[in-house]
Amino acid sequence: MPLMQVLVLENSPLAPIGHFGAWLRATRGASLRIEPGPALTPDQAEGPLPEADLLVTLGSPKAAYDPDDWIAAQKRLLARWIAADRPVIGICFGAQMIASAIGGSVSALGVFHEGWMETQHAPSALWRGPWVRWHGDHVTVPEGTEVLARSEDTIQAFRHRRALGVQLHPEADAGCVGAWLGFTPAERLAAKGLAPEALLEQTRSRDGSYAAQREALFAEMLDLVGV
Repeated sequence: MPLMQVLVLENSPLAPIGHFGAWLRATRGASLRIEPGPALTPDQAEGPLPEADLLVTLGSPKAAYDPDDWIAAQKRLLARWIAADRPVIGICFGAQMIASAIGGSVSALGVFHEGWMETQHAPSALWRGPWVRWHGDHVTVPEGTEVLARSEDTIQAFRHRRALGVQLHPEADAGCVGAWLGFTPAERLAAKGLAPEALLEQTRSRDGSYAAQREALFAEMLDLVGV
């Protein structure tokens, strides 16, 4: 029997679980059940909570404030999951969904965070990074939520009960970044001094050289949600 059952909501094929999934399988003997987030129905969101030791909700080009039915359904599922004191980790869009589910808010930041970036206000060098970021939204969280990291005027990591939201992308590998580069205006990257091929090569290199940092961060993420 697997040591851990993990339900993964893959909210876009462009944002798979990547390094995080590989680490969960290798170190925790985890069995990952990957479900497409956009397939979630309102009836499923209101039904019995899924059987899983951990829920992970991932990134998407969509925004948490978009009016799609599946987004509303996932927020309801997350709200019920968190109220039941069950562990959940949200990455990027997933973090924004958690913020919405616990009574916070999500809005357009007005700028985009892209590439390998250091976190300005972080609890440790591990969280400071640099880590890949790729988002353009700002979150607020309700009173009683622990803000773990902030950078460029927005929250980058927070914890509410057994729910952890991170706008960083420690799970992203070169395949993910390559796909995101294909949807990112070249002129926007150039304005930041980012060259797509150099960014992709940097990520390929760090797929290997950053293994220890990633694994330490993943372990800390699980600790924060009590898994």
